[in-house]
Amino acid sequence: MTNLPASDEAAAPRPVLLTCPIRGALNASALAKDGLTPTEESRRIEFLKYLLKRGYPAANIAVETVILRKLGEGGRNSLRADVTVYSKALDKLSGASPAERLDEVVLVAEIKRQASKKTSGVDNQLIPAMRVLPSMTVLGVYWDDVNQLLFHKSVIRENGAEHVRIGQDSLANLPQFGQRYKSKPITLSTLVPAENLVSILQSIANVMRSHGVNDEPTRYRETVKLLLARYIDEKEARDKAPQILDLQVFDGTDPDFRSRIDKVYGKAASRYSRAKSLFAPVKISSLKDDALRECVRTVQGIDLSSAPNDVLQQVFMSFVPAVFKRSLDQYFTPITLIDAMVEMTQIGPTDKVADPAMGTADFLSAAMAYRVAKGDDDAYQRVYGIDMDSQAYELAVINMILNRDGQANLLNEDSIEKHAQWAESMNVVLCNPPFGSRTVEKRSATLKNYELGFQWTQGEGGRWVRGDDVVPQQQLGLLFIERCYKLLDEDGRVAIILPEGYLCTPSYGYVRQWIMDHFQVLSLVELPRRIFLKSEADLRSNILIARKKTAVGPPQVPYAIHTELVRKVGYKLGKSFSSIPLRDPSTGLARRDAENNEILDTDFTRVRESYAAFLESTGDGRFIPEGWLGATSDDVYATALLDLKPRRLSVKALANVRGLLAGDHVRLRDVADVLEGDAHLLNLPDDPGALHRLIEGEDIRAVEGTAWPKEPQRAWAIADRKAAKVYKLQQGDIIVGLVRPERRNVGLLFADYDNMVGAPDGIAVIRPHSELSNDYGSGWLFAALRSEAARLQLWTESGGTSYGKLTREQIRETILPSGSPESRAQTEASVQAWQESMKASLSVWESIGAPDDRVPIRNSPLIGLAEDESDIEDD
Repeated sequence: MTNLPASDEAAAPRPVLLTCPIRGALNASALAKDGLTPTEESRRIEFLKYLLKRGYPAANIAVETVILRKLGEGGRNSLRADVTVYSKALDKLSGASPAERLDEVVLVAEIKRQASKKTSGVDNQLIPAMRVLPSMTVLGVYWDDVNQLLFHKSVIRENGAEHVRIGQDSLANLPQFGQRYKSKPITLSTLVPAENLVSILQSIANVMRSHGVNDEPTRYRETVKLLLARYIDEKEARDKAPQILDLQVFDGTDPDFRSRIDKVYGKAASRYSRAKSLFAPVKISSLKDDALRECVRTVQGIDLSSAPNDVLQQVFMSFVPAVFKRSLDQYFTPITLIDAMVEMTQIGPTDKVADPAMGTADFLSAAMAYRVAKGDDDAYQRVYGIDMDSQAYELAVINMILNRDGQANLLNEDSIEKHAQWAESMNVVLCNPPFGSRTVEKRSATLKNYELGFQWTQGEGGRWVRGDDVVPQQQLGLLFIERCYKLLDEDGRVAIILPEGYLCTPSYGYVRQWIMDHFQVLSLVELPRRIFLKSEADLRSNILIARKKTAVGPPQVPYAIHTELVRKVGYKLGKSFSSIPLRDPSTGLARRDAENNEILDTDFTRVRESYAAFLESTGDGRFIPEGWLGATSDDVYATALLDLKPRRLSVKALANVRGLLAGDHVRLRDVADVLEGDAHLLNLPDDPGALHRLIEGEDIRAVEGTAWPKEPQRAWAIADRKAAKVYKLQQGDIIVGLVRPERRNVGLLFADYDNMVGAPDGIAVIRPHSELSNDYGSGWLFAALRSEAARLQLWTESGGTSYGKLTREQIRETILPSGSPESRAQTEASVQAWQESMKASLSVWESIGAPDDRVPIRNSPLIGLAEDESDIEDD
């Protein structure tokens, strides 16, 4: 058994772009040109599936049918219907005339991609088609992303003459195939799925605007109140026969409308009393009767209870912010990440789940959805959450309500202070804690309740020892690691998001030791940058999945560790949370599954699959299987830092190092110096007017493998912008960028100016040992550091920042494939030949134009307009 992760190009079953229940597989786009909204073909398939569920035979359904030909001037036009249903199977109508076929039509439908086409689609296509069809019982349907409407015929007498009237109703009143239409109260069983719940609710807000409700928070508050009242109505209807909903407009004048609706709102206000910003001080709807009737009519035929979890999150993000007059971007966590963490903790049918830093309760709502999908109706009672922010708490309450409830065990308290709350009673803890140097706990009375709230020092043998003194302050992110531990029962599982610095930087070594002593690490997953907006620092984050140990201390027996790296999360990272679909590589069209649901382009699918395989092969992480190539706890203890970075412990990184150690190799420190110390440093203020050519990380050309200094600058200017002390550089130095090493940031300095200097904060300078330079010269060393084997090491060792930053000590420990003396000499000669050609090329370049032509342009509108930089005044 190996732990080789599946490739991004894994040969999974390729989903069909669109599957029509009538015509089969289609080579048609599921998304429109904007790449976001479904095509009209997708909408048509949604409607066809709905028809089949209502008992309309597939054999009787035709798609894109011509109702009437030879219309208009010259008879060049025709009247078409997107969907036509006949009273007989199509094969029995094959010999019928056009007029005979029209007699057999029982339903025509017009499908549009977006609601903006509704007026045109109804007035110019659907109603004309219904009028030319001879049967008075023929029905019409209009379907788009917001509206699902039913149209019917009736005869009215007006001014002494009879006219055909086309009436409108909710699609919930569409009769079963073979039955006649009859206006009747809407019941649970006749509700239509909400195809675009966000747009439907947005249309309700627009209805209020048309009725003079111009305050946005009021419109959105009333929209959410209507949604929650509808939840109550659906719940109560399940216990009634024949399950008639109260929240609808009945035929006729409906004189009891307001009192009936107010009663439903009152029940919602009582059930959801924690949502104070919604139902206080007005428990019922504040809308006038005519506006409320239109809003209820818009939503009355829609099945809200069936909306999926990601749609409800979108509703929450779209509507609740206006109620609270604040952005929820800071709370957004991609649902793909949330679902992965929930699934990887394997929440069982009796497990209790907690989030001690719940924010808006996205983890808890997803945990409920995960269990409810498995038929676990008790899940709503087994989720627990705490947050000290009163507004976040109320947002969490509303979020849980929108996700069918689960608010009973939410607390508005300080989870860190209440360290004993629910102690050792939870089976699963999910947490995305606040982290950063500015989110700290300073109360000594609180800190003393946490081992990580004390001073720690590193003793002999490298092991950290807890002292007796409480620290002046501690980051909340660290305390929440221990808070999760306090919540867990024996063998409980935690899934927590942590910044990379906690997992690798020297100052947090005691934290990693504490984690290894108290948990069995099951999985480490690296996340992409910019995934969390709530952290002001642009940190790289990681998922830690772990099991609480029964005995505290280093593991007695090594165990396997699952690792993965995520780069695609299915959503745009940054200020937007719009989805990114998986696209067909040959056509660029968005892929959809067999149900025509959009497939997101995310690595979390691979993560979940590889983790499930890991648990199966290791007995839930209890043993290391034969042939295991992945990480083990011994790989963590192999470094003095107890480095827990997922990329360092990945299969590819470990295989790279193991392969190097198995062959001829050298450590960089054994054949070269990484400059550090006074002997190599130049003190610029000694001669502030002297001219120097500076090299920074930006001066390394990663693709070309060169490093070239800037044009001369005054020493005082370099010291003012960079540092007072810089490296004194020379031809043949190898320059390594300390930031973003995965880009192969290694360049050879072949300029031979005598005034070249390097900035210590951004680069490392490598020189071969003089006594070994004949055997391990700078040319060979440069080529070895540019190799993929070296690049992987530099990247996997770097960390602590969003981009990853190397230390000089990490560079010294790089393992290089040494090869034979002959191969090293050949490489040295090749690099030297390349170096001479590049020097000649740059010499020609410097003969073109003047030095000013090669000075980088800074971002200033005044550059080039002032006679001298000294003429530029500060604003």
